[in-house]
Amino acid sequence: MNNASPDSQMPDQTHAQRVAWYQQQIEKYDQSIQADSRTWKSISMVRGLTFLASVCLLVLGFLSYAGQQSLWFLLAGIVFAGFLYIAFRHEGIETRRNRNLVWRRLYKWSLARLNRDWDQLKQVPVEIPPQYAAITNDLDLFGRSSLFQLVGGVETPEGIRLFREWILNVPTSAAVQQRQAAISDLKSKEVFRNKFRFLCHLLSAGDGGPENLTAWAETPRQLDQSGLIVWVARALAMITGVALMGLLTGLVPMTISGPFILAMLSINFLYTVVFAGRIHAVFNQVSTRHGEINHYYTAFQQIRDDQFTAPLLVQLKQELFSEDADVLTATNRLGRIAWRANLRRHGMLFVAYVLLQFGFLWDFHTLRQLQNWRDEHGKHVRRWFEILGHWEVLAAIAQFAVDHVEWVDPTVTDQPKEETKIACESLGHPLLDDSARVNNDVVIGPSGSVLLVTGSNMSGKSTLLRSVGLNVVLAQLGAPVCAKSMTLSPMRIETSMRIQDSLADGVSFFMAELKRLKQIVDFARDYEDNSATTVLFLLDEILQGTNSRERHIAVTRVVSHLIAHKAIGAVSTHDLELGRSGEMAAACRPIHFRESFETLDGKKAMTFDYIAREGIATTTNALKLLELVGLDSDETDTT
Repeated sequence: MNNASPDSQMPDQTHAQRVAWYQQQIEKYDQSIQADSRTWKSISMVRGLTFLASVCLLVLGFLSYAGQQSLWFLLAGIVFAGFLYIAFRHEGIETRRNRNLVWRRLYKWSLARLNRDWDQLKQVPVEIPPQYAAITNDLDLFGRSSLFQLVGGVETPEGIRLFREWILNVPTSAAVQQRQAAISDLKSKEVFRNKFRFLCHLLSAGDGGPENLTAWAETPRQLDQSGLIVWVARALAMITGVALMGLLTGLVPMTISGPFILAMLSINFLYTVVFAGRIHAVFNQVSTRHGEINHYYTAFQQIRDDQFTAPLLVQLKQELFSEDADVLTATNRLGRIAWRANLRRHGMLFVAYVLLQFGFLWDFHTLRQLQNWRDEHGKHVRRWFEILGHWEVLAAIAQFAVDHVEWVDPTVTDQPKEETKIACESLGHPLLDDSARVNNDVVIGPSGSVLLVTGSNMSGKSTLLRSVGLNVVLAQLGAPVCAKSMTLSPMRIETSMRIQDSLADGVSFFMAELKRLKQIVDFARDYEDNSATTVLFLLDEILQGTNSRERHIAVTRVVSHLIAHKAIGAVSTHDLELGRSGEMAAACRPIHFRESFETLDGKKAMTFDYIAREGIATTTNALKLLELVGLDSDETDTT
């Protein structure tokens, strides 16, 4: 099996067929992993026995057993060569098994996303700016069973940071269209996406990260600003080298060169003790034993070797491979330097490192090479990683699009402020699986109107509002949306759905909600004259912490403020009079959800079809729910 990527490509298929395809890939990798594990275990025993045999033969040679010293040494050398061959093969099998383990894990995650099996998915911690806490919580944008987890495939620090920014911020319509074109281009490149996802996963598992390397690249020299430390090391290494050459060539007697070399080794050892800690700290910023630099190089090489037509991808590629900053040449050179910096960690070459370090101060010369590299390329490093993050995010969304071929690309265009609206045909909640999802046609806007969603408890009002918000976020990412069609302009989403009180801050539920609504109104005012962006408000059962009469008046005032500032949105409520009275009646376009009651096995049950219908709800279910749970009786238990 290919160690870099899977050997088959997933075609465009139905949901059930894609699930079956992922299961086939998982089973195939399971079989390969099991076979490699059996082989690895067998070779491990042979490897140990071969090494033991070579040691025994070497001992026999030193003992001159049976007077055949040279024969034993020859046999020991042959057996040890066999041991090296077996050891390299053993490590190769282990590397292949580890790669296949990664591929199986990635396919399991893809299958879990299709099945909305959130417990099987990796949870990536994402730091959320405080100003976005409300919308993040209300719309399930991050964390378990979230939009971030659904799209998935973004694991490196730069990719996570960029994906978070794309989810939370409002792009221009031109930026969305650029993203859509790039995602469409990447959808057809299955091999590229697979390799790139594999590399990004390896990078996320390493000890280092682009933050360390970027920090080092952008920090002026501190350890050796004048270069004096390295020049002293060069002089000491040269003196040691000359003394060693004198000894080997016989030009200097052993009685003189021997003590002199020992003295130089002692000096080099002390010099190493003084500076090694700080030098190795620099090395650790650049690369760890996991070989991140090589993974970065391979990722950049993939971008260079493939052809892209989308303008955004072409632009990003040109930035990486400009004449004055060719990332591939730079990372290739940095990779070689990083290998030398990590020689002390190489199990089989550690002895060679000790000789080179105490004999010729190896680390100091490596430090000088790193400093030269930073002087030449350090100013480009941050941008290189930012661009790599763009490729990771776009590739992840492209894979998401491939996994949801039945969803559609929305139309995101600029609209006149007074005509701005969201029009969706058969809109569904993207975080629900196909069996649980019910789709509805939804229109919000234009300016001066509000969608009023009424209905009884558990009928689907909140789900509809979240469906709108999540699909707007997907649309602005450039991703397909869970609908048959969707048209919108760039939207700043503001929500009030899951308000909580704060005992620590002395803020009641009602006051917390008022503060949140004030923020939304302020945003609407700030964006009123912004022709490129409209505020979309989604308010779910707001101001429940007061009596019904005052709530009716307060909700009317809040919505009137939002409409006056040219925001559009939807409000769910149990207040059936809200859409019938005063100025709200003229602005509202009401829809509602229904429930039905039936008797099953002698018990009353309530069911919902979650289908939105025009008009204000004609039924309620609070008293019926009391009856269903046995709280409808007037009798009081006095025992």
